[in-house]
Amino acid sequence: METTTIYRINEKDRTINIAQSVNDTDESLHGAVLNTRTFTFDELMNQHRMFCEHTDPYDAFRDRLNSALRIDRSIDVSTDDMIARFAAEYGENIFFRGYVTSVIEFYDNERSPILKPNDAVIAKLNRRKIQDEVAQKLMEYTDTQFTLMSSDAYFNCKANMEHFMIQPGQTIIAADEYTYNVFRESDNCLLTILAEIGQLVHHNKWTFCECGFCHKQFLETEGEACCHSSECIEAQKQQKEAIYKENTKEYSAVKCDYDAFVRRYKKILVDAGFDKFHPAEFDEFMQAKEERMNAMAKLKKHLIRNGLPTTELIELGAKYKAEIKGLTEELIDRFGKKN
Repeated sequence: METTTIYRINEKDRTINIAQSVNDTDESLHGAVLNTRTFTFDELMNQHRMFCEHTDPYDAFRDRLNSALRIDRSIDVSTDDMIARFAAEYGENIFFRGYVTSVIEFYDNERSPILKPNDAVIAKLNRRKIQDEVAQKLMEYTDTQFTLMSSDAYFNCKANMEHFMIQPGQTIIAADEYTYNVFRESDNCLLTILAEIGQLVHHNKWTFCECGFCHKQFLETEGEACCHSSECIEAQKQQKEAIYKENTKEYSAVKCDYDAFVRRYKKILVDAGFDKFHPAEFDEFMQAKEERMNAMAKLKKHLIRNGLPTTELIELGAKYKAEIKGLTEELIDRFGKKN
C-alpha cells in the first residue's frame, strides 16, 4: 500500500501537524487532514533523540526483511508488532514508524520482479541473483535513509550536515465548508520535516537546553533555563517572585548605600569650590557620577525583573565606589583642597 505523509508547520507556536493517508486518493488525503496529530518541536526533538540512540531494532528489522525476501517467492512483512514493541519500550516515535513505513514500501517495490516476473522461466533460473540484487539495494537504502535521519544538525544550530537534496513534494489544499488547510507532502521517513525544522533551528540559533524545572531537553537559544511548558513557566515565575520578595530590601539597601557614597564625594568637591573655580573638572565628575548611577539603576531593574540575587549589584557598586573615590582624590590632589 502506498502511504502519503503530509504536514503543516506552525512556526509561531512551534508545532507541526502531521497526517498519513493510505492509497493516496483525494478522499483519503482529506480524511487524513481532518485527523492530524499535533507535535511540538520539543516533542519531536526528544523523539528524534530516542530514534537515534536505540538502534538495535533496525538491525533486527533488516534481518527480518532479508529472510522474508528469500522465502519461496518472498512474503509480506508486518511491522505492527515491532512498532508496538518500540513504543512500549521507548514511547511512541513517529521517526521510527516513518522509517519502517518507508523501508517496507521500498521492499515491496523492489521485490516485484520476484512476485510478478516478465518471464517466469528466466526469473526462476535467476531467482537467487535477483534476490541478492534486491537485498543489496535494500541494504543501501536502509543505511542511506538512517544516516540522513540520524544527523544531529536538525536540532542543533552548532552542528553541520553534509550536502544532500530532497525533491519537493506536492502542496495539498484540503477545504470544505468547515475547514481550509494547506499542507505539504513529506517523504515517509520525515526527512522533509526534519529539514524544515533544521532550517528554523539554524535561523533562530536554537540548540539543546535542559529545563531547570522538569529537566527535559528543549529547543531554545543557549543558556535558557525554562522550557515551553505552562507548568514550568509558572514554576519559574513563582521562583522569581520568591527571590524578589527575599531580596527586594537588599536591592534597595545596596543602591541607597551607593547613592549616599556618591553624594558624599560630590559634597567634598563642592566644599572645595570645584563647581565655581574648576567647572570643567566638576562637570567631568558629575558626568562620571551620572553614568555610573544610571548603570546601577539599570542593573537593579534587571535583577528585580529576573528574580536574581544582589551579588552582581554589590560587586558593581564596589567597583564604582572605588572609581568615584579615585577620581575625587585625583582632582583634589591636582588642584588642592582650597582655592
